[in-house]
Amino acid sequence: MTSEERFSRSRNGCLQCRRKHYKCDEKQPLCSFCSSRGLDCQYPSGLRWVRQTRPMLSRHRPRSIRHRDDGELPRSSPSVLLSDLFRSDEDKLAWEYYVRLVSSNIPALDGPNNPYRQLSFTALSSPVLLETIVCIATEHMLNFGLVDVSTAARHQQRMLRTIGHNLQLIESGDAIETRAIVRANNPDHEALFAAVILQGVIVAQSADGVLEPHVRCAAFLMDILDHFRRVPQNILGRTTVQRFAMVDVMLAISRQRRPFSPRDFVLHLPDAETWDHTEPSFHKMTGCPQPLMCLLVRISHLACDVDDRLERCAQINDLLTQAYNLENDLRAWGSSHQGLIAEERIRAPLDILTECFYWTAHLLLARRVFQDHTRSPRVQHLTRTCFDLMDQLTTGVGPDSSLPQPFYLAAREAITMEDRAWVQEKHESMMNYYREQQRNLAMQLTQRIWDIGDEQFRNGNTVDSDRLIQRLDREACLFIF
Repeated sequence: MTSEERFSRSRNGCLQCRRKHYKCDEKQPLCSFCSSRGLDCQYPSGLRWVRQTRPMLSRHRPRSIRHRDDGELPRSSPSVLLSDLFRSDEDKLAWEYYVRLVSSNIPALDGPNNPYRQLSFTALSSPVLLETIVCIATEHMLNFGLVDVSTAARHQQRMLRTIGHNLQLIESGDAIETRAIVRANNPDHEALFAAVILQGVIVAQSADGVLEPHVRCAAFLMDILDHFRRVPQNILGRTTVQRFAMVDVMLAISRQRRPFSPRDFVLHLPDAETWDHTEPSFHKMTGCPQPLMCLLVRISHLACDVDDRLERCAQINDLLTQAYNLENDLRAWGSSHQGLIAEERIRAPLDILTECFYWTAHLLLARRVFQDHTRSPRVQHLTRTCFDLMDQLTTGVGPDSSLPQPFYLAAREAITMEDRAWVQEKHESMMNYYREQQRNLAMQLTQRIWDIGDEQFRNGNTVDSDRLIQRLDREACLFIF
């Protein structure tokens, strides 16, 4: 047996071979390696499945709409021999913490089919994904005082080394060679892509995280894996591509630039039947229906077109015509979306969150495309509409975990002491519950924008105010989603 064969790992091999880094021949019931050494040969499929106990939430408050077992491990979760799959008991505890608690906060709507909880079990056979899950958990635990800084830093360094090593394996050679290597639906490459796009969850937890390099890397993998044209239909692939699409457009809006995705990205074509009404649902995962996300993409590009023209002192009449058409499309979608139709009934939190995204789209259209100033009647009406809706989302209700982007985009438009006091109170409530450190950075930026707006208004320079705010946005590193 050559050195290369001996240390090549088998994805479906027995646990003994995995621990010793031998290539298992996968014979049943005993592989050759275990048989020749009299070892107890056990395969992952031989794990016993039992129901787990409810997690100890300690300082954590459960989501108020979570039912019975939503906070528990699925009944089909492995219990016996899990320790054999982890480097240490510390890693195992972090993985369990992610399954029981953190995974419920990533999608807008938690439930028994939450793909972010399901991918934690996929991670048991993927080192790069497992390192990412453990790192996400330890960063979350750090914010609740459950681990120290050195522990979180150690896990993050280990995860980044693993991701870097995996990227090197597919980046050798030119672009043609790279595409030839990865276009074989290799599950290791899909796991790597998932690990990269999940960096946003880690970045949101820390006060010094920067997301742009990770999203650029994810865009590179999207291109190499051909996911801009064809989205995989397995749960892991579809979930991560959908997350990339939403993060890409919201990050672009936050930075006042264009998305990294090409304009012909398949997810930029509105198709609710394909993306919202099948699992995993784009709407349930992000809080924003897929057709509405497509409208946000159009707003992002049109805002950049307007900005480019204004910098050259060129006419924007044709762009304003496009803007009116876009506004009509936005209103047409809003009038047809069932969750936005006013009825005499108690509305689901997910529907309220959806309407927050909808009115935020109107707000972006007014501010960045039509160039309305903050104190205009239309902008203030849209801002208060957003605030009234957001006030209906009780902190910890579930979908409010996906509220930060609409919230901080609307918050910067507050001009009265009453509205600003409400923004501060809502921010503190969400911060105390979710503990994502980037929320504090977002609030600090909001307060700087208030100060700039107030000063420029006193001086009568609303145009200069918008330019200063744009510069702040483009220089910022914060992002939460």
